[in-house]
Amino acid sequence: MPTYGLGSLWRKVEDTLKDLIPVYDKTNRIISLGQDLRLRITIAKAIHGKDLLVLDAGCGPGTMSKLILRSTDCIKQIILLDPLKEMLKQSKRELDVRRSAFVQAVFEHLPFRSSVFDAAVSTFALRDAFNLNAAVAELSRVVKGSGGVVLILDLGKPNSRLLQAIIGVYWRILAPLLASACIGKGGLVYRLLYYTYVKLPTNAQLKKMLQASFTHIDLEEKMLGGVILIRARK
Repeated sequence: MPTYGLGSLWRKVEDTLKDLIPVYDKTNRIISLGQDLRLRITIAKAIHGKDLLVLDAGCGPGTMSKLILRSTDCIKQIILLDPLKEMLKQSKRELDVRRSAFVQAVFEHLPFRSSVFDAAVSTFALRDAFNLNAAVAELSRVVKGSGGVVLILDLGKPNSRLLQAIIGVYWRILAPLLASACIGKGGLVYRLLYYTYVKLPTNAQLKKMLQASFTHIDLEEKMLGGVILIRARK
């Protein structure tokens, strides 16, 4: 199976994300054409149960965790994980620390026992893994085999070459222009999203990769396949 992920681009992407923390949520709302919040709510509503332990992998400034805690009372504790200490520092300002814990680590080496989480979520973050194959395997490892679920919301790459080209133009040209209109010329750094997009597997290839770690996979395409919502169980 081919290996996917940012590889040598990883450090540049992480350094760029540090600079975007103050405008991260605002700009994401703009470049997603206002769809990011609606899709995040869909992820939050997919979490069911009682006294759940949840992992927010690639938590960023805590947007998804905050939404989950507001949307349901079934969470015992949510663990926010990110490779950037600056993102974790920001998330600590946003969340109730009595129901949250914060861990600095990368997708490929999750510092948790196997089969410990009831759910693991990753929203607009998994694409930034250094090694996407290893990241998927680790998410599978840390969720419970019975009832555990991995929920992923992220950029997608359609299987159609025509749609790939259309969405590529959006990330290469239109998204940076929208970001610049929002935050000034610094928004042009969002051109980096295009190179992240180029390194993605197609949606069909990603589903095949997931099948190596999960038995049940529901991959839903949004926005011409440029955004994907995944529910996976072992």
